[in-house]
Amino acid sequence: MKEKLKVEVTAKEVYRRNLMMRSIMIIIAFLMLFLSILYAILYIVNKEGNFTINLDPNLSANKKIVMSSTSDFNDTALTLNVKSLDYMDNISESWLPADLDNHEGEHSGNNYLAYTFFIKNDGKETTAYSFSINILSVIKNVDEAVRVALYTNGEKVVYAKKSNTTGGPEGTTTMFESDNRIMYKLRKDFKPQEVDKYTIVVWLEGDDPECVDAILGGEMKMEVSLGEDKK
Repeated sequence: MKEKLKVEVTAKEVYRRNLMMRSIMIIIAFLMLFLSILYAILYIVNKEGNFTINLDPNLSANKKIVMSSTSDFNDTALTLNVKSLDYMDNISESWLPADLDNHEGEHSGNNYLAYTFFIKNDGKETTAYSFSINILSVIKNVDEAVRVALYTNGEKVVYAKKSNTTGGPEGTTTMFESDNRIMYKLRKDFKPQEVDKYTIVVWLEGDDPECVDAILGGEMKMEVSLGEDKK
């Protein structure tokens, strides 16, 4: 009788153990599926890179506004992708080359991103378009020390987040419009065959009080958006 009871108990233990193993395998399978889906989502979100320049297709089709990374406009595009740097150390603005606005396309260097592109009115009527630089995502508050210089037809403006100490601009910079927007402007009276040249430079300003060890490993994803006036 004892032998029979022992066999029954052992069989139940084996069944419970097998059931538990199957449950664990199912949970692992679900976790792997979840991680795969999460990876796919992150890939889709970030596949355009950390810095893109986008021209509204409607603006291009309806108002004949075209965009190119070269002044000859041999290769126009609705989206320009700026290649990210694998690593960006902090530098001072004075370390940047003096001829940043004398290039075409991508011309990034050590510890800074730089890209020059052109907008042309290829139509027959005077028109207008909006120009904004937007922040899509930030990791580890790296935007606190980021500088964005915008050259518009040779005229330079440097943008930075407001000072956490004074609540005003950092030095001679122009403050970000908000946490999600660096700047916005409307380009009016854009005449037929007229061309606008833009150069954007991004770096971590080492002289900013917010440039501290806590932002190491941080990332910032941003876009330039060209479209109709929808402020």
